[in-house]
Amino acid sequence: MKKLIQGVLGYGIGSIFLLMLIASGLFALLLRFTTLDYGVLNQASLLTGISILAFGGMLAAYKGEQKGWLSGAFTGILFVLAMILFQIIFENRWVSLAQASYFGGLIVASWLGGMIGVNLPKRTVKR
Repeated sequence: MKKLIQGVLGYGIGSIFLLMLIASGLFALLLRFTTLDYGVLNQASLLTGISILAFGGMLAAYKGEQKGWLSGAFTGILFVLAMILFQIIFENRWVSLAQASYFGGLIVASWLGGMIGVNLPKRTVKR
């Protein structure tokens, strides 16, 4: 159980927040210095978010080494709860139906990533 929690909180959530910060910075630069349409950038950010959550769930399950579906789901749920909390605190508004479906997609992506990550081959060190 300790490995599962360490994988989710340490590797899964940590990698998701780091990759989301990097992706947000890149999208901000693209929006500022290119003539990309806002709709194209919106779709790219949707795909990037889903991919990052899938990677975070995969990494959490790989490091947790057990119950990949639980690691992935727990990672996705914790991330979504953090996003909802930030929105309520800083924007003072609740989640809309469109956001709820997006958050559901993020949880499913993380859940599927966890299923893949637990089945990845482990590296062994020969002595």
